[in-house]
Amino acid sequence: MAENNQVLMETLDISNPLTNATPPNNKIAQPEKKAKLQKLFTAIALLLILVALLLSTWNAVDISKLQLKQVSSSKRITEMQNQRQALKSAAHLVGMNVINSSSTLVWDAVRDLLAFIQGVSHNAEELIINKAGYYLIYTKVNFRGLECQSDMLLEHTVFKRSDHYPVAIQLMITRNSINCPGNNGHWSRDSFQSGIFELTKGDRIYVTVSNPALVNFEQFNTFFGLHRL
Repeated sequence: MAENNQVLMETLDISNPLTNATPPNNKIAQPEKKAKLQKLFTAIALLLILVALLLSTWNAVDISKLQLKQVSSSKRITEMQNQRQALKSAAHLVGMNVINSSSTLVWDAVRDLLAFIQGVSHNAEELIINKAGYYLIYTKVNFRGLECQSDMLLEHTVFKRSDHYPVAIQLMITRNSINCPGNNGHWSRDSFQSGIFELTKGDRIYVTVSNPALVNFEQFNTFFGLHRL
């Protein structure tokens, strides 16, 4: 009986559980692997789609910013063009130290950074109107000298020449006398005038003084200009 039990135990090999374990079922494990891989691929695909959407949104924001900058630049250019258009009939001239026998002052439109001319014509002495309308005309002259004389009279006049009149028309005039009680040395006097006038095409505006040799021709002291209203 003992011999039969020994034979049966050797046949079953009860002492070694590994020999009696059920072998793994590969057919059951493979679908689980596939399901896990599918979930992983789905997660990766969703992540890539999210990244693509974020990049697309970022690019759209950059494009919008660029478009806004372009619109802003266009508005600035338009505003500058409108300002230039508004000043298309304007001029500011500075005096030139030209010694001649005439009492008419000579003006420069390019020597100084403040000087400009736009929409009107200019020769040495005159501003010539190219478009009819109402204009503000202004002029300033600074007289100065080394010896004061109380009986000296300083005249500063703006004239208009027109094809409709045979002689020049006086638009503005100032007269200043010098008072120097007890002081016969260096002196200085400013003469400024401005006014609004209706001008026609071809009108010519110029400035005369009584004492051209006493005019201070520095840019801030003597100038002449106009602009269309």
